[in-house]
Amino acid sequence: MKTFLKNILSTVIGMLVASLVSVLVFAAVIALIIQSAGRSSSAVVEEHSILHLKLRGEIIDKHRPLDFDFFGQRSIFAEDRTIGLWEITRAIEAAKKDSRIEGIYLEVKNFDAGWATLTALHDKLEEFKRDSKKWVYAYGDTYSNKAYYLATSADKIFVQPYGELEFQGLSMTSPFVKGLLEKVDVEPKIFRVGKFKAATEPLFLDKMSPENRKQNEDLLGDIWASVRKATAVSQKLDEKRVDQIAAELLAVSAGEAKQVGLVTETLFQDQVEDALKDMTIFKNGKPKEGDKNEKDNELRLVGIGQLLRDSRSQATLKGKSKNKIAVIFAEGEIGSGEGSRDSIGSDTFREDLIDAREDEDVQAIVVRINSPGGDALASDVMWREMMITDEQVPIVISMGDVAASGGYYMASAGRYIFAEPTTITGSIGVFGLMFNTQKFFKNKLAVNFDGVNTHPYADIGSGVRPMTSFEASKIQQSVERTYKRFLDVVQEGRGYEKREDLEAIAEGRVWSGKRALDLGLVDEIGGMDQALKKAAEFAEIKDYTIEIFPSDSDPLMQFIERFTGDTVETLLGPETLAKLRLLESFAPRVSMPKPGVYARMLQAPEIH
Repeated sequence: MKTFLKNILSTVIGMLVASLVSVLVFAAVIALIIQSAGRSSSAVVEEHSILHLKLRGEIIDKHRPLDFDFFGQRSIFAEDRTIGLWEITRAIEAAKKDSRIEGIYLEVKNFDAGWATLTALHDKLEEFKRDSKKWVYAYGDTYSNKAYYLATSADKIFVQPYGELEFQGLSMTSPFVKGLLEKVDVEPKIFRVGKFKAATEPLFLDKMSPENRKQNEDLLGDIWASVRKATAVSQKLDEKRVDQIAAELLAVSAGEAKQVGLVTETLFQDQVEDALKDMTIFKNGKPKEGDKNEKDNELRLVGIGQLLRDSRSQATLKGKSKNKIAVIFAEGEIGSGEGSRDSIGSDTFREDLIDAREDEDVQAIVVRINSPGGDALASDVMWREMMITDEQVPIVISMGDVAASGGYYMASAGRYIFAEPTTITGSIGVFGLMFNTQKFFKNKLAVNFDGVNTHPYADIGSGVRPMTSFEASKIQQSVERTYKRFLDVVQEGRGYEKREDLEAIAEGRVWSGKRALDLGLVDEIGGMDQALKKAAEFAEIKDYTIEIFPSDSDPLMQFIERFTGDTVETLLGPETLAKLRLLESFAPRVSMPKPGVYARMLQAPEIH
């Protein structure tokens, strides 16, 4: 028996040691592959170069480096289709001051971004042209509403001769699943405060309520006003004419778009790039046939990551002062505990704030919020930590695409709030959500539930029995308490003297950044650049360096982070990426929603 137990023990120990060795070998192989790819990826920025903004995938606030989370919610290489707005704007800033960069080539194909992100990027490109006196050219095979809005920042807009424009105004469509829930015998139990808190409407209505329709119409109108104005200014058209073009579908084909004045010319991509050569490498004349080599004919396109890795660009962007302004990115749904690269965890966020304020060189903090909200208690925990921090180090808020509900709850702790005119914000309201699935299990799956309790309401919210009116009243009271706390927080942070003034613009109503400014919910229209300047003003400093919190402490992650701005495939190449994917291990990944009380939108509205 002793021998048997000894064999079992030795086998278990051997398996543990083998697993540990396997992980170490795996990490070493990944490091070697990436380091090998990294050595071959660095390149020198030459004279007569062009910053190539090749937009693919999703533009988010901050580029996500490779996430070595083997048992997480996604493949460890699933982050390779995101581009960071922070990295794009930093590259534009570097290009503005770099004599080797002669202009920007904006190539838009199959990308997506929120409207505030597009506004920030549009304005940064306009600033680039104004401050540097350099040019921006845009090219697309086709243009969506979003792509065209961004392209209006260019000096010239080119489209493929057989391409199309989706320039027909904006729309927002929401699915309503009341009928589906009835079919499957699932009963939603909804608790909310605020007639505009429309997050749960799809669960109990067949269409938008009048209040929800009104706020959505206003939101679309405000965003379209930005698109219309940008188009009119860029293409020298009257705004009424822009509306007519959209209303009557006068610019569907590339030829029609040129005819009505929305694009400069219809050209194939190689023709656009030939024109770029004439403006850069051939501007002093083409080399003679016998004197040129193949490299002399190549367009010198510099990617975002390549420019940010360049030593001259780094020196331009870094600054020389020991004074720091910390930037903390808060992006995704809000929850308690640890966060991830696409969610905000209250514990993680608090740790980042504490680390920033305890750094004696940090003179101010900018918190970039891009969140539809989430867990109400987690929002309050983070609000409290921001209030404590602001007493020691000034906090300035920069709102992204969405800073609504719990996202606005956080923002109200800031000393000063910036939003883009197209930011979606407000939604000061709360809802609670439960489901009774008893009939679904019994009628559809032939499953019954039974149990015992020590007290009458020990299983409140179990979801497999009807809720009593007493239980419902208790949950409604909890929702109302949370809403009152939300109003208290906003009134304190934003300085509303009369409660009724705040209540009139609350009730869960969503506002554009432009209207939020008029209502006192934000202090100024602007993006990250303006927020950094305001933070420096509060700190009474002129020169500073920018530090992102948290910083990666893992050397491998730091190595990868210096390639920020490139997609993983661009950085490593398809062969290297294929090798890494062969090494990847998969584990079961399950995400279950939890009942609770939320200060959030059910989902950020999709506006096309």
